[in-house]
Amino acid sequence: MNRVAEKHKVRAKLLPESVLLEGALDALEKATGTTAHILEWEHTLAGGKADAVLELIKDQKKLRYIVEVKPTLPAAALGPAVAQLQRFKKPGMLVTRYITPPMAERLKELKVAFIDTAGNAYINAPGFFVYTTGRKAPEPDEKAHRVKAFRPTGLQVIFALLCLPELIKAPYRDIAKAADVALGTVNWVMYDLRRLNYLVERGKLGRKLVNAHGLLDAWVTVYAQQLRPKLYIGRFRAPDPDWWRNVDWKKFNAFLGGEPAAAKLTDYLKPETATVYTAGDVNPFLLKYHLKKDAAGDVELIKAFWNFDYPWNYQQVAPPLLVYADLLATAKDRNIETGKIIYEQYLARLVREG
Repeated sequence: MNRVAEKHKVRAKLLPESVLLEGALDALEKATGTTAHILEWEHTLAGGKADAVLELIKDQKKLRYIVEVKPTLPAAALGPAVAQLQRFKKPGMLVTRYITPPMAERLKELKVAFIDTAGNAYINAPGFFVYTTGRKAPEPDEKAHRVKAFRPTGLQVIFALLCLPELIKAPYRDIAKAADVALGTVNWVMYDLRRLNYLVERGKLGRKLVNAHGLLDAWVTVYAQQLRPKLYIGRFRAPDPDWWRNVDWKKFNAFLGGEPAAAKLTDYLKPETATVYTAGDVNPFLLKYHLKKDAAGDVELIKAFWNFDYPWNYQQVAPPLLVYADLLATAKDRNIETGKIIYEQYLARLVREG
């Protein structure tokens, strides 16, 4: 069956997301008897641009889904992927290469539809139920290209550009300073962003980020997988769960992130884990606030990786993009809900096209 409308055939042949989606739809039909049509690629909604719109058909019942394609879906990427779908405010589906049985169960708990290229799937709507899991993962694509812009230092550059939209027009040296990276790193990040259609050169008008909301979603997903683990210092136990409310953040060159930062910004969340970003020596900070090393502790310390002052009134708090990423990385329902508030209040304006 030809699922793709005539005007979209070229795209389906060229882009890896299209190849992955077609493979997942073939696997779904073989495993469950459910057929599908791709109605539209790159569908634009109020919450951003989705990869595609699908129509599923089983036993004469039809369903329509907004689709997000993710080449991989590790645990750290689950929260960002779910939040991205929820912003569209329409029935959504995740499509990826392979969903493990534990991940399938978690997505089912979150009531998020999914399909993968092995034939694993979860679809639950009135009169339409599919749940298959445990099917074997397909062989990985050895030729998959890893974009340099989404390596750790590249992520630092993208973070600076998303936080400070006017920085995109600045000299490369200024961008490198704000991102705390080498000048050469900015060169290859800009090359990749142009190649991936996130950046356009406008001559005398300067550079401009395009599809910034898509770049933000990509950054949030990859940050949790690539950059955050490299910056992670460790977990600690605090004697008092509210210790972070009376910290002299400026003195210790540190910033509040994650759940307590979200609590300050929204008054919507009761923090369980305190995330702290520090650019200085951590030992005086640990001694001052009696934080003891504990792998199961309620405090996590992470190295700060930016070199700019974010333009807002919460100087003791990490930039809101980082708070948002920390929340989604937990994949907890309440944190994802709080993340949506932060996105609407602090991030949507940064990625608004115009």
